[in-house]
Amino acid sequence: MPNYKLLSVIIFCVLSSPFVSAAERVDPLKVFLKEFKTLQADFTQTLLSEDGEQLEKTTGTLYLQQPAKFNWHYKEPYIQKIITNGEVLWIYDEDLEQLTIRNFESDMIERTPAAIILGNSKLEQHFIQVDLGNIEGFKWVELTPRDLEAQYKNIRIGFDVKRLGMMIITDNLGQTTRIDFTDVNKNAKLSAELFNFDVPADVDVIDERRAAKTTEQ
Repeated sequence: MPNYKLLSVIIFCVLSSPFVSAAERVDPLKVFLKEFKTLQADFTQTLLSEDGEQLEKTTGTLYLQQPAKFNWHYKEPYIQKIITNGEVLWIYDEDLEQLTIRNFESDMIERTPAAIILGNSKLEQHFIQVDLGNIEGFKWVELTPRDLEAQYKNIRIGFDVKRLGMMIITDNLGQTTRIDFTDVNKNAKLSAELFNFDVPADVDVIDERRAAKTTEQ
């Protein structure tokens, strides 16, 4: 099963970019942020060890909507859904018949690549950006967190001019998560139902919102 904390790091980075003329000298990251409202895409996510050995490969579909809504749906080889409406976060494991509910707070993502897509004004404060140039048909940008306690070393984003094509994240254990995107549909109208979750019958519900309230009292 994937680490939902890692998902919170990458989820808002999954966006396409509008066309920019080759004659224009444009920061691909600014193009990446331009005029984004919603996104729908299929993905293949591959986890590699420090030695390059494939540890896990998953596929699914994702939906994003500004300012902080997402639906990350793993379909193969297992089913898992990670959904937020910007206030509540649901993590559902179908095989385990288990649902975890948490409060979703925007400051959870301020120091993560989520800030990239949100156009956070503190982006430069939290990240060091380096243009890696063109490699194998993609124009690459590398973002390194200034926070030494971040969960990852860097995130590399590959653009094929018109849209985001690939994302590569290296964590502090040397493992690499690679995400390839296909059938990207930007700014399509998405149903509000995608960003809410109806609790199925006969599932084990762990509501951590109640635990947080009890601790505060």
